[in-house]
Amino acid sequence: MTAKSNDLDSWIKKLDDEDMPVFASTVSDVTEAINNEDTSAVDVSRIILKDASLTSRLLKLANSFHFNPHAQKISTISRAVMVLGFDQVRALTLSLALVDSLSAGHQREKVTEEMAQSFHAAIQAQALAKKTKMDSPENIFVATLLSRLGNMAFWAFSGDQSEQLLDLLNSTQLSEQEAETKVLGFPLQDLTKSLSKSWSLGELLDEFLSGKNKDDLSVTLIGLGSDLAQSIKHGWDSDEAQHAIEKIADKLELPTQEIEEFVHHNAKNAKDIVKIYGATEVSRRIPQAVTPLVDPEDEAEAEAEEGDDIAVEVEVESNEELVKENKGDFTPLEPDINVQLSILQEMTNAIDESASITIILEMVLEGIYRGVGMDRALFAILSKDHKSLSCKYALGSDAERLCRDFAIDMSHSNNIFHQTIETKQAMHVSFDAKGLANTVTNEIVELLGAPPYLIMPTIIKGKVIGVFMADRNTSGRVIEDKDFAAFQQFCKQANMGLTFLSTQG
Repeated sequence: MTAKSNDLDSWIKKLDDEDMPVFASTVSDVTEAINNEDTSAVDVSRIILKDASLTSRLLKLANSFHFNPHAQKISTISRAVMVLGFDQVRALTLSLALVDSLSAGHQREKVTEEMAQSFHAAIQAQALAKKTKMDSPENIFVATLLSRLGNMAFWAFSGDQSEQLLDLLNSTQLSEQEAETKVLGFPLQDLTKSLSKSWSLGELLDEFLSGKNKDDLSVTLIGLGSDLAQSIKHGWDSDEAQHAIEKIADKLELPTQEIEEFVHHNAKNAKDIVKIYGATEVSRRIPQAVTPLVDPEDEAEAEAEEGDDIAVEVEVESNEELVKENKGDFTPLEPDINVQLSILQEMTNAIDESASITIILEMVLEGIYRGVGMDRALFAILSKDHKSLSCKYALGSDAERLCRDFAIDMSHSNNIFHQTIETKQAMHVSFDAKGLANTVTNEIVELLGAPPYLIMPTIIKGKVIGVFMADRNTSGRVIEDKDFAAFQQFCKQANMGLTFLSTQG
């Protein structure tokens, strides 16, 4: 193995283990889920809902005018996927995760500069993709955004090497790649290539970085957006910027004046969108073709926004510390009546719009998990012969393992799930509950842990098709009567909605 390979490998390991573990995990999980043909909204929700801050900010973005111009109320990640689409939710998630991971970077000035260039390039490329009627402009956004990931990661986490590289860049006429190679033994683009492979950032990004398929329009648009964002560092009136604009006009076979106005408008959008992401300082670094006059009110707002940036930075640091200390341990959510009401209303709207049964089930689980504040929420489906009960969807702590292992034999033993299905009644199960001690079998305790659990049958047209189950087993918190009542409210809403939808064909 060469010294260059060793250096690259050590950088990948460092970013994986110490500096960007949350981002690496999020980008890998979201990309894998969305590229899976069998993915449902709950698969994406499960990944996003691991981080309460990411969830709330993504929903804020999903309700913003830019991403939701028709003002459709979005209270759940499932609904966000339904309204915005998988690709847009992926783009928003990765953007927020990137901002979180890099906000507390070592070389703040350079990190901000790199992020501004990357977001601007991504939004320009996405806009060009929409103008040329490409099928998945969000994928082009993601690939362009991550096309300088190595540069962003280096300036954020490089320590002394960043000082060496800055000194070399400021004191010599070496190009960026020459200086990077002299200090690191490799150009930072090679770090991006290695991260793309290691973190499975996507085939489109790999193709762009490798220089393959140059005739592919998607790859071309990434290059055009990147070149434009790089060129305007010299100013919108520079020869470099004009050449980049003419290159776009030539490729799209459109008048240069039209493209010039188009990219100026995109730059304004980029500034506004990045500001919505919560990266105010980054948004200010995106050059504008026309600089507006700033009045005192705007200056006051800018000072307030700087405070917001600091708050985000502190939050990110504490999130990273939490991950390092607890190694990804589950953080419980408290009950929130406002979230409960919002999601119940959203379920009503989705039913009125004849959403799929899957969407309703996913909304119920998210309502129970986020609104009622349960550690886990699960929907298990009854087999046609009523001999087995198996997990269909789950959210929360250890959800993947629980859903994989949850398989109850209903043909012989008598247990709490039998009792729930036979009586068609909700149950607040505990060891000391009258008449339930014998039905909490060793098999169930081994699977779910010790009670209490909340269980309620899922009923369509009077027939039980499965059960909803929730608990606070991970955190050990008490389940109060009001929590049980809220749990039942979500399940009842689901049963009414599923019955209605089943009559619609």
